[in-house]
Amino acid sequence: MPDDPTITRDHFLLQESLALVAPVADELIASFYDRLFTARPELRPMFAPDLTPQRERLLTAVIALVTQFDRPEQLQPVLAAMGRAHVRYGVRLDHYAAVGSALLATLAEYAGPAWNPAYAAAWERLYTYAAGTMMAAACLVSTTSGNGLRHAA
Repeated sequence: MPDDPTITRDHFLLQESLALVAPVADELIASFYDRLFTARPELRPMFAPDLTPQRERLLTAVIALVTQFDRPEQLQPVLAAMGRAHVRYGVRLDHYAAVGSALLATLAEYAGPAWNPAYAAAWERLYTYAAGTMMAAACLVSTTSGNGLRHAA
């Protein structure tokens, strides 16, 4: 798969676009959570009052996704474990869409005029892969324990 030209191109675009926002990464991550909780205030209680550790975890995860994008065999087990863990936090299928939307909008905002359709498409593919892997693992938890992902009621 690393020889796939789309993966190679996306990897370059992801790295290039991440470099655009790296100088304001902490601010970007804080803004992401503000955007997410403004759009979906019911998600705020799922997080600790102090978001500092969560912000650090998200930034680390985003950097790992970008740097390891061309090595899905290394990402897949980590993403699957994260998906299973998110079941315990009460994450539902519709939450993944809300997170993706907030992340892409925040990246575009912070990249400013340098953001372009190629960057957006690469990030959409990255998020689709990551969220899809996490949701698939969460659904497997559902089939074995009855506690997996749920659709919004």
